[in-house]
Amino acid sequence: MELQQLESTATQIRRDIVRMVHGAQSGHPGGSLGCAEFFTALFFDQLEHSPDAFEMAGSGQDLFFLSNGHISPVYYSALARSGYFPVEELATFRAINGRLQGHPTTHEGLPGVRIASGSLGQGLSVAAGAALTKKLDKDPKMVYSLHGDGELQEGQIWEAALFAAAHKVDNLIATIDANIPLHFVAKLATCLNKRVRRTKSHTARVVLGVCRVNAWRNAW
Repeated sequence: MELQQLESTATQIRRDIVRMVHGAQSGHPGGSLGCAEFFTALFFDQLEHSPDAFEMAGSGQDLFFLSNGHISPVYYSALARSGYFPVEELATFRAINGRLQGHPTTHEGLPGVRIASGSLGQGLSVAAGAALTKKLDKDPKMVYSLHGDGELQEGQIWEAALFAAAHKVDNLIATIDANIPLHFVAKLATCLNKRVRRTKSHTARVVLGVCRVNAWRNAW
């Protein structure tokens, strides 16, 4: 997809987020709006996936895991706009007995969602396990995950990072949504680089990004 189309898609995803949250009179619009470019670049340019042939194992496809599940509106919009389920279903966000709940779940079988998320700190463990599975299966595809900055206070995140380094998991790209004032972002990146080095991973690196579709394309 061309850059102009990607930027238009990001704008449409923002419209979806506002409509969903306003319609439900509930939800987390801030984090969702801030990640619109990330999801656009990932789902419409980077991921090698088959929305019309979704299956949980994801063999032969790139996988994505959302750890900070409270930003579900942007996730649902990206899934619908890329063809996992009808766009019209976005209007059922947070409806009782609907599939699009405040945090993504798997029991309703929503295409595109492989884990229930919202219990912060767990996503990197799942992503690392999925990435190692692909390596063991000789599946060359990648695994991507997104995390909130607050999750970095959870010990499980760093246990997962140590696991990934110990097992040489080099097919995983974990992204952190630094939802903090800009002048703190550089300090966070410095801190993360130090922690990453302590995991003794030879493949991990920290990239400081901005909210632009093209910036995400170049980062990957």
